[in-house]
Amino acid sequence: MKWTYGIKQKATAAGILAAIMGLIVINNISERKRFRQLEESISSIYQDRLLVESYIFKLYNNLQKQNDCLLAEQPQLSEELTDLKQEREQLMLLYAQTYLTEEEELHFNALKETLNDFDQGTAFENKTATNMEAIEHLNALSNIQTNEGASLWDKSERIISGSQISSQFEMAIVICLAVIIQALILSSKSLKPKTQIQKHNLN
Repeated sequence: MKWTYGIKQKATAAGILAAIMGLIVINNISERKRFRQLEESISSIYQDRLLVESYIFKLYNNLQKQNDCLLAEQPQLSEELTDLKQEREQLMLLYAQTYLTEEEELHFNALKETLNDFDQGTAFENKTATNMEAIEHLNALSNIQTNEGASLWDKSERIISGSQISSQFEMAIVICLAVIIQALILSSKSLKPKTQIQKHNLN
């Protein structure tokens, strides 16, 4: 019977449509998740890498000025070193508030210990050597920023690539949905009973 066939066909089509709508919903949820990941990645590049690199640069300049003061043996050495110490402590505090990798944390803690040794030291030779050791830790930290920044950039590119594939997949789903709707329209027309035109005998 045509009407039972029509019901089965429509039930199948409805199931397919429900599955397609479910795929679209899942795809949208995944897309929002990728967007959050991309936002976090970009934020981390700025806050945890670019800003940190600026802190490292300022700390490097701070230690260079400190080294110049030690070599020059200026009369106002104590006052100058005190100002540099305050600036350095503020920069280290800002640095500590960012995300640190395991390797970065090791160098950061080593840098803090080195700076503490400098502040507690008295001999000129020891202060100069400690200052240079701190600069070496800064160089290591700067290299970490470059590597981590490149890693975050690669992660962002993978997220963008996944988003493009997801958009293409969703477009394919929409096309399939349009084809199914068109097929439903055509099948519903074919199930309609055809009206027969009766010919009346005029004689």
